[in-house]
Amino acid sequence: MIHCYTPLKEELFKDTMNSKKKEKLVIGVLGIIYLVGFFGSIMQDYRSLFLSLTPLILILSFCAIVFTLSTPTKPTLTFLLFSGLVGFIVELIGVNTGLLFGNYQYEANLGLKMAGVPVIIAINWAIVTIGAAHCSALLSTNKIIRIIIAAFLMLLFDFILEPVAIKSGFWNWEGGLIPVYNYICWFCIGLFLQIIYFSKIKHDSNKVIIALFLYMTVFFICLNLF
Repeated sequence: MIHCYTPLKEELFKDTMNSKKKEKLVIGVLGIIYLVGFFGSIMQDYRSLFLSLTPLILILSFCAIVFTLSTPTKPTLTFLLFSGLVGFIVELIGVNTGLLFGNYQYEANLGLKMAGVPVIIAINWAIVTIGAAHCSALLSTNKIIRIIIAAFLMLLFDFILEPVAIKSGFWNWEGGLIPVYNYICWFCIGLFLQIIYFSKIKHDSNKVIIALFLYMTVFFICLNLF
C-alpha cells in the first residue's frame, strides 16, 4: 500500500511546488509591469504613451488572475464575469443618468466605449472586487467582518484612484468636484458584490490576487504624490 500511495504524494508535491513557482513568477512580472508603469507615468515625455497602455495593463492583470486560479476555476471565473458585468451596468447608469455616483463622463484614455462607458472598466471592477475580497480574508475569519472590510477596501481604492484618474484624463466630474454620493455608491455596490462573493464562492487564498491589489493600490498612492 505504501508503494501505491508514494507516487501520488510525489505528484501532489510536484504540483504544489510548480504552483508556487508560477505564483512567484507572475507576482514578479506584475511587480515589474507596475513599477515600469509608475516611472513611465511620471516622466512627462512618456506619460501619454503609458496612459494609453492602461487598458492593456488591466487586461494583463486580469489574465494573471485567471492563470493562477486554483481548481475548480469555474465558480471564481463566473464571479469575475458577474462582478465585471455589475460594474459595467452601474457605470452605464451613472454616466447616462447620474442616478449612481453623480454626474461624470469618461474621457479617451481608457479606450473603446459602449454608451459612454469604456469596456475595460468591467475588468477593473472585477479585479478590484476580488482583490479586496482576498485581502479582507487575511484580516478576519468572520464572514460578516470580511464582507465589511472588503467593501471598505473597495471604497478606499476608489478614494485613492479618483484624483489620479481625473489628472490622467480617465474621467471628469461636473464642476470638477468629486461628490460624497460617489463614495456612498461605491461602498453600497462593493458591499453587494462582497456579499455575493463570500456567500457563493469557496474562498481559496491567492497570493497573485493579493499582490495585484496591493500593487495597484500602492501605484495610485505613489501617483498621488507626483
